[in-house]
Amino acid sequence: MKPFHGIPTTLVLLPLLLSGCGNGPGTEAPADTPATGVTPGAEAEAQELPPEQDAFWARLMEHCGSAYPGSVVDHTPYYASAAAYETVVAHFRECSQDRIHIPMHMDDDRSRNWILTRVDGTIRLKHDHRHEDGSEEEISQYGGDAPPPGLPHRQIFPADAHTAAILPERWDNFWFMDFMDDETFAYGVHWPEQGHSIRIHFDLSAPVEPPPDPWGY
Repeated sequence: MKPFHGIPTTLVLLPLLLSGCGNGPGTEAPADTPATGVTPGAEAEAQELPPEQDAFWARLMEHCGSAYPGSVVDHTPYYASAAAYETVVAHFRECSQDRIHIPMHMDDDRSRNWILTRVDGTIRLKHDHRHEDGSEEEISQYGGDAPPPGLPHRQIFPADAHTAAILPERWDNFWFMDFMDDETFAYGVHWPEQGHSIRIHFDLSAPVEPPPDPWGY
């Protein structure tokens, strides 16, 4: 079962991925990536961000190498299929000063990856989706750039031009990531015009064993 991409399965057959738009597919982590999840060379100077986004990035980095259990805490009927998964885990798998890779595993589905990069003076979120053989799914590389400065604990990512071009109905779509407190990290998506949304909370106080590598990495 594959009901939740942040983009619903009802849109799976839409043509996607105009070449040259947004970030390309995520690259595999180097073989010598240490157990901490911090990529070699992470000491290189990072792209400058507003202080609020820099603080948010630092909070993400604090969790590198750790995995946390999650649960769907709120959703509209449009996203009801996502609640059918029994196990949800976010793994802060790979970090550098300019790139953070967080796979989101749902049961034995290891296709979903959040790729955050520091680029153009802000933070960019892209959703990298992979088939089990490692090839990229048709629905992939959607997301957007957070309008700076945002908040030190919360960033919002409106749909970018690429997402709007491939999914015109979702021109107003936005995603969010929120450190609600020291124990709760939230991720969600809203589609305001149509009233669709989903929210997932991850328990930072109860780390779990990191799951297997996501497909394609």
